[in-house]
Amino acid sequence: MVRFKELPKAYDPKAVEPRWVEEWAKNPLRPELNAGKGKGPFTIVIPPPNVTGNLHLGHALDNTIIDTIIRFKRMQGYEALYLPGTDHAGITTQVLVERELAQEGLSRHDLGREKFLERVWAFKEKNGGAILHQLRRIGASCDWTRERFTLDEGLSRAVRRSFVEYYHQGLAYRGKRIVNWDPVAQTVLSDLEVNVEPTPGKLYTLAYPLEGGGEIRIATVRPETIFADVAIAVNPADERYQHLVGRKARIPLTERYIPIIADEAVLMDFGTGALKITPAHDPTDFEIGQRHGLEMPSVIDLEGRLTGELVPERFRGLERFEARQAVVQALEEAGYIREIQDYTIALGYSDRTKAPVEPMLLEQWFVRMKPVAEKVLQGLDKGEMRYVPERWEKVSRDWLENIRDWAIARQLWWGHQIPAWYDEEGNVYVPDPENPDLDCDKDPRYAHLKLRRDPDVFDTWFSSALWPFSTLGWPEETEDYKKFYPTDVLVTGYDIIFFWVARMQMSGYQFTGRPPFHTIVLHGLYLDAKGQKMSKSKGNGIDPLELVDKYGADACRFAWDYLATGGQDIRHDERRYEQGRNFANKLYNAARFVLMQRDPSASHEPQAAGCSPTLADRWMVSRLNRGIAEITEAYEAYDLGRAARLVYELVWSEFCDWYLEAAKPALRAGNEATRQTLEFALATLLKLLHPIMPFITSELYEALTGETKQLALQDWPTPGERDPEAERAFETLQQVITATRNLRAELGLPPHQEIVVQLDGEGAALVLENQPLFRFLAKAQPRLGRPERALAQVTPTVTVYLEPQGDLGAFLERQKKRLAELEGLVAQGERKLANPSFLEKADPAVVEAERERLLEHRLQLERIRENLARLS
Repeated sequence: MVRFKELPKAYDPKAVEPRWVEEWAKNPLRPELNAGKGKGPFTIVIPPPNVTGNLHLGHALDNTIIDTIIRFKRMQGYEALYLPGTDHAGITTQVLVERELAQEGLSRHDLGREKFLERVWAFKEKNGGAILHQLRRIGASCDWTRERFTLDEGLSRAVRRSFVEYYHQGLAYRGKRIVNWDPVAQTVLSDLEVNVEPTPGKLYTLAYPLEGGGEIRIATVRPETIFADVAIAVNPADERYQHLVGRKARIPLTERYIPIIADEAVLMDFGTGALKITPAHDPTDFEIGQRHGLEMPSVIDLEGRLTGELVPERFRGLERFEARQAVVQALEEAGYIREIQDYTIALGYSDRTKAPVEPMLLEQWFVRMKPVAEKVLQGLDKGEMRYVPERWEKVSRDWLENIRDWAIARQLWWGHQIPAWYDEEGNVYVPDPENPDLDCDKDPRYAHLKLRRDPDVFDTWFSSALWPFSTLGWPEETEDYKKFYPTDVLVTGYDIIFFWVARMQMSGYQFTGRPPFHTIVLHGLYLDAKGQKMSKSKGNGIDPLELVDKYGADACRFAWDYLATGGQDIRHDERRYEQGRNFANKLYNAARFVLMQRDPSASHEPQAAGCSPTLADRWMVSRLNRGIAEITEAYEAYDLGRAARLVYELVWSEFCDWYLEAAKPALRAGNEATRQTLEFALATLLKLLHPIMPFITSELYEALTGETKQLALQDWPTPGERDPEAERAFETLQQVITATRNLRAELGLPPHQEIVVQLDGEGAALVLENQPLFRFLAKAQPRLGRPERALAQVTPTVTVYLEPQGDLGAFLERQKKRLAELEGLVAQGERKLANPSFLEKADPAVVEAERERLLEHRLQLERIRENLARLS
């Protein structure tokens, strides 16, 4: 005999959720559990969080969306793989360890590379992996047996193999380019790791004395770099300077003369129209310098200090911003400054250390991205990948079509060291594609050479770009790689579409010849309640685990799925979490009611024989069938916000508010069909809700069925036939019951006082046919009639009348007083919404709420006027 579980009176997530967290950790929901069902694989890889990081709301949103999709597909019978793992986070992790060392009075150079890496690995073992345990708390149903790390042996081989292939195909090269240098982290950054922010500054107009007399004025925001000037450029079409092209001018504070050249890249309307050319410290100047064959001296070192013989001795060693002040003071004293203006500078800041980035001319490893990006564009043309929402495809295409070469080297020690070696003459050696794992200094072919390895490591995103296939075993043809690649869906925030999504696409086509996934689901950023990005510096961050402690994981997941609509940015709204908690409580109480009606010997499917389903039973089953179809469609479209709203409405309004109440008379009469329909409906609703709220649904399903096979592995419901007749009939009853309740409220009558209502219209007969149910739900006796002096409410098929009893004076006085109040509120609302200032400055949600309030007040006003007219 089936053993049923007793449920406590009140739902406590803290008593329920830990049990399922432990269950899914000890017995992961592996894809093999669905082997043999014939649906095939369905794969999503986790966006790997920093190994030493902690869960933030972005992670929680990402992984809730992923888990919702995975649980849905698992219940559909797919061999669903949710693959977990973490990223080594090169810069972030190394900076944390270097801070620890600094507190001990040490630097990484004091330890040396080998000892420093031992220290970082120890730090990783001590502090790493916590985030994956935190993900378990929100219900992430990963296959924990397949956990990967970007620095594990397999992924390290994949990184090495990809670089070797890039190099031998002529795509990876070393070259001198202007790069973004982070003087704090002491490493190059890609363009995507630089945040350009408007920053208050100054625009200095300087006089450069001309050889032979006179001066030419240039405008600059960086006077400290004048010592690296090699030319002054003007636009060849600029008539102001055409006569000066070919002459020379002297750099202020020096005795060096530089040529005046013409170049079309110079903007005639910026500053004075004359541009100082400093190729080693500005990307535009670098390109001009290349075109004209100019020298490229550098006067700022890797610490961000002025250096070199070109710099006057008094400025050498000064930090760049300190040097700016000193140089400006010297220029003023020497009479070279003609004007100083306030100016907003588009300044780049390191995404990691927040330090202003220094453009530096350095020799670095790059990858030519144009030919690789072209493969992705061709794949998009063929429809091999799609974006949800679709608008992001154009954004992605624009970036891919204008892509620049990728600086892949980082001046760090924590990461994948670049497998390139140099001989004493500077020649480059990279392992052979046929044997990429053999180090060049171990290769017998180079035994006669003295080789040194490149000390740099790859950009963290270089290894992350391989994540969809390296985690499955590539470059080996493993069983997992053959079965689960290409993956199916990628879920991530739109903010890393270039950092990560596009690079995975390029890597997928380049190394596997296939797209890494067929659908990219992009969500918005999770912002604070004011619409600002969360950050430690602003102090506006919200810990998702605190929300879980306060509301429960299911309530939080409901909020995150509910808010993830259309890829829009999400404003934190505590009401959604409260709504999720209230929803869990409502469902729990409804389940307890159902279980109280239970006959342990009964099955859980509605039976036709020997049962008499009521109109309410037929309506509920029909609404379930409609709900299954609509909710399944929303899940299939990855529109989880819509899925959450649909299942919420089906559970809260139709099942709890209507069907449970409508079922009570039949249950009291011992109608077995109603009891079975009740259990069948609850079991179906638990399945539909499970992907969003897995903890409470798993707990209630176990209590309802007594099955040992958990809900996560049950079959997804399929819709049956609709019953239009039952839906129309019950909808008529709902409308008349609602109208009756409204009339009762208008007269201020107690909810449980039975009243008499008169009905008129084509639907009245149907109400009389279902009089017992109507009387139970409306607490009213229905009769046919059309009295003159009565309050009335009109439904599509019935007009409901309620005659006031006794003296109407007090009622009419209350109505007239309320009428005056509403006229004032309507006038106030109209004035507010006619105010352009309010419409422009107020939050759109506030404006919309004001419109809804005005509409409600107008409807109430109209109803009171109608009532007064009827009763006069």
